[in-house]
Amino acid sequence: MINNDLRIESYRARLDAVGRVQIPAFLQESSAERLRQCLSREVPWEPGQRSDRPPLLSSTAQELSPLQQDRARLMEAVRRAMSGFEFFFDRFKMIEARRDGMHPELVLHVVVDFLNSPDFLAFARELTGDHGIRMVSAMAVRYRAGHFLRMHDDKSHGEDRAFAYVINLGRNWEADWGGLLQFVDDRQNVVETFTPHWNSLSLFRVPQAHQVSQVAPWAGDHRYSITGWFRRS
Repeated sequence: MINNDLRIESYRARLDAVGRVQIPAFLQESSAERLRQCLSREVPWEPGQRSDRPPLLSSTAQELSPLQQDRARLMEAVRRAMSGFEFFFDRFKMIEARRDGMHPELVLHVVVDFLNSPDFLAFARELTGDHGIRMVSAMAVRYRAGHFLRMHDDKSHGEDRAFAYVINLGRNWEADWGGLLQFVDDRQNVVETFTPHWNSLSLFRVPQAHQVSQVAPWAGDHRYSITGWFRRS
């Protein structure tokens, strides 16, 4: 699944020096194309929101059409974002689906197994220099127009997250489409930006302040990705 021609030495050096790196042509092209097909045509997406907050729609709003519900959820998420951390995008929980045997026809189950295989875990340890990595979490994500992820640092009290990763599967992404992975310093300066280029791997050390800018209404594609963490536990 990983590009056979990938040489990681320079990427490992940058990751060690800066704490973040983007690797182009990460997967074999045929693998990237198959995952793109799955994400764009086969995945049963659900709205993603903070799990510690009440649902974005009231029971009355459930009577709206699907399009109206989607717009109402987005506007409520934007209002919540004005007062703190919030996100809004579509997601498919790959780990839970694999564990519970849901949607067994999806190739994403193969991806979960691959990411947690001995070969990939050895690759992750070699790339990061962190030999404590024991597992990889995974979630499929789709950002559409208006979707966003406010600034946070990925630190978790329940999981030992070593590195966050994003395998980008949106096509021909342009910078003014939004959906940019931005890293932020203590003075609220954006110090580096990763455009979600096709078949690239964005990888960064946790904790690290970052955000995904809101996707513009003129974006020419959805921002598809598989994302999660290299975890020690």
